[in-house]
Amino acid sequence: MAFERVSDNLHRLNENIREFAKSSAEYYKLDLFNKTMKGATAAVKGVVVAFFLLFAILFLSIAISVALSDWLDAPSSGFFIVGGIYLLTGLFIVFFGSSFINRMMLSKASKQFFKEPEEGPKTAHPEFTSPTNLQPEEKPVEDNERV
Repeated sequence: MAFERVSDNLHRLNENIREFAKSSAEYYKLDLFNKTMKGATAAVKGVVVAFFLLFAILFLSIAISVALSDWLDAPSSGFFIVGGIYLLTGLFIVFFGSSFINRMMLSKASKQFFKEPEEGPKTAHPEFTSPTNLQPEEKPVEDNERV
């Protein structure tokens, strides 16, 4: 009788552990999917914004170049000045800004990726709940009771 109860309890424990592992794996798959989709949508939004900003900068650069060329009375000097400004800015970013950009991107990405989920799994696992499905002749085994 006691051996059957222990065997039955071990069998139920094994089933509960399997169910817990299965539901935990499903939960973490959904969490990974959620974080991946947030990253993908942020990347697409960034590409779209960058596309429109690139065209805005392109047209503003052409307008500034033409205005500088007219002001200096030299047809191509405005374009060389604007191109030189972009070249100096790019070199400054390559030599001095890459560590700043890496730190900024890494901190934002790690905060987003390693953020704790807002809500845990919705259902309680049976191994963490009190035993309610005991038969009338059964009683839970106490800590100090021998089996």
